[in-house]
Amino acid sequence: MKRLIILWLVFGFVHQTYAQDWNFRYGLKLGLNAPSYHLSNINTGTSREASRTYGLSFTGTIEAARNNYFAIQSGLSFQMLGSQLDYSEFGNTPVTQRTFWLQLPVNFVAKLPLRDSSNFFLSAGPYGAMGFFGVNSFTSNYQGSREDFSFGNDGTQNRFDYGLNLSIGYHLKRGYSLAAGYMMGLADLSTNSRYEQRNRAWNISFGYTF
Repeated sequence: MKRLIILWLVFGFVHQTYAQDWNFRYGLKLGLNAPSYHLSNINTGTSREASRTYGLSFTGTIEAARNNYFAIQSGLSFQMLGSQLDYSEFGNTPVTQRTFWLQLPVNFVAKLPLRDSSNFFLSAGPYGAMGFFGVNSFTSNYQGSREDFSFGNDGTQNRFDYGLNLSIGYHLKRGYSLAAGYMMGLADLSTNSRYEQRNRAWNISFGYTF
């Protein structure tokens, strides 16, 4: 997380110092996530993917480019993640767990320009994230219930996450873009010594660049 903050500060320094050499563009993205947890049992050494749930993402971006083929993109992103847990530490009661994160990505973007000034692009890079709060939604045959939970040493999950982002998409001449991607969390978010838990998410997004 600290390294990503340093990279973001360097990014801002480049923006101020070399603005005349770099082309800066700003944008907004609205996305749909299909997140889940990658769960690993420490005692047995087995792993499984929990069932997926759905959530939204909203991202403000800044992109720096010196040519039409390569760019560096960063920004701030609000991510709704989580999973549908069929069996877990909650017992036999199914629970839909949703978590809310502020994410800081630093992506390196390769572009394939077309004649009409549109382009295909491939984006990849690290991210760091901080969890704000989460919600457990329990269901039963009679009624449902909700329970908020916190992050941190005394919470349900660890507060800080980091990992990798990968996406591929198409950017239109008028500034609109459509992309599909995958997020792979590398940090163990579990506060339970019996298992490890990591974020995973497929996503699609629609964006506009100014």
